[in-house]
Amino acid sequence: MFSLFHKRHNCFCAFCKSPRRIYRKKNISLMNIVGSALASIVVMFAIWQQYDPRVMIAFVVCLALSEVFVKIRWRLSVVCRSCGFDPVLYLKHPEQAAQKVKAQLDMRKQDPKYLLAKPLNLPAIPAEKAKALQAKEKGRLVSRSI
Repeated sequence: MFSLFHKRHNCFCAFCKSPRRIYRKKNISLMNIVGSALASIVVMFAIWQQYDPRVMIAFVVCLALSEVFVKIRWRLSVVCRSCGFDPVLYLKHPEQAAQKVKAQLDMRKQDPKYLLAKPLNLPAIPAEKAKALQAKEKGRLVSRSI
């Protein structure tokens, strides 16, 4: 019933399946617009002590700032903190997303604070496909759990 008032959404990472919470809002809402209007009115009275048409410029700046902050907050919450998987980057550039996950997993392997941490539930790659990928790329795999 009150799901509209929840700012965060419980979900799982698409790659490592670890539980996470992401922000629901990607864009500003009516409350952000009202807040920007109030902030611009306060700025107007603080600077000019009366009504001034330049308040519209302050209103547009407040709207732009609130949109930027909401977008940044959403974008940072989408990236998995465990494995580094970024679904937005994956949709546009899958190779870059794979490199980012690989770098995060290598860093996790080297960092001593993850020695006793719960292991990630990485996707399994069958042995035949792993051999084919290694022969094709001449490198290491991101996941090889059987």
